[in-house]
Amino acid sequence: MRTRADAAASARTVAFVLGTRPEIVKLAPLVRRFGAQARVLHTGQHYDHEMSAAFFEACGLRAPDVMLGTGGLPRARQIGSALGLLDEVFDDERPAAVVVQGDTNSALAGALAANAREVPLVHVEAGLRSHDRRMPEEHNRILIDHLSDVLCAPTAGNLANLIAEGIPADRCHVTGNTVVEALVAALPAPDRRAKILTDFGVEPGRFVLATIHRLENADDPDSLRLIVGHLAELAALGWPVVFPVHPRVRDALAALGPGVLGPRALGSGVPGPRVVEPEAMGLVRWALGPWRPASSGAIPSATRSSCPSPRTAP
Repeated sequence: MRTRADAAASARTVAFVLGTRPEIVKLAPLVRRFGAQARVLHTGQHYDHEMSAAFFEACGLRAPDVMLGTGGLPRARQIGSALGLLDEVFDDERPAAVVVQGDTNSALAGALAANAREVPLVHVEAGLRSHDRRMPEEHNRILIDHLSDVLCAPTAGNLANLIAEGIPADRCHVTGNTVVEALVAALPAPDRRAKILTDFGVEPGRFVLATIHRLENADDPDSLRLIVGHLAELAALGWPVVFPVHPRVRDALAALGPGVLGPRALGSGVPGPRVVEPEAMGLVRWALGPWRPASSGAIPSATRSSCPSPRTAP
């Protein structure tokens, strides 16, 4: 049986609802700042070790306080399942506030659960708009913004989006983006950064970091082939391309054929991008992590292509 002391303790906690790798990275600075008052509720939207637990470890966070296990479900069922489970959690232990970040299914479920229980809702990274109604994320972020009590907009432009939609100005604040703190925290020491660059054979300001994960790019074979082709062209011009590849994108590349990242796909002599595993050490580590040679005929976990060295580029 819960005591008054238990109820008082839960009323002083802040619930961070998250479920994906970017949410872990971007909310980590806030979770650390709140310390013992933070209670992390993980929906399980991303659930394997490399996409979830590894990022908690890399960000210096303890394991989630609650794991809900909604991974692998279609969007509507995932949101509905997470909403129902979060409602049970908030019924048992009502927090002082709920914090969500971005535009994921997990964030929307957290926003709806907070709204249903009349718990104040804080939206980190509010006001972003693509104005593309084909994107599920666009619907998620708009709904979250209009449910939120405190909206943390990264930029003045994001704030303008919120005001234009009729959200009261006193609920909206330009705060910057927590990804900056997350990136700074993930940066290796200067000597380590220099060694990583040397190991990769690239120089500061003389390489390209590319990532592909949006559905309209990653799940459209023609778009994906076109994008990778342009990355290979950049490499041929003397700009080495470091490409942290999401497992789903790696599978999509494999489906295009073994030559898509190299000369066989794009013409004789045209090098391809360097593909690296999206390791759990922040954006810089994803870009500059270790590589290992590819086996022929398959998309490997990590590949270094024959990108020309920037020292010999025209």
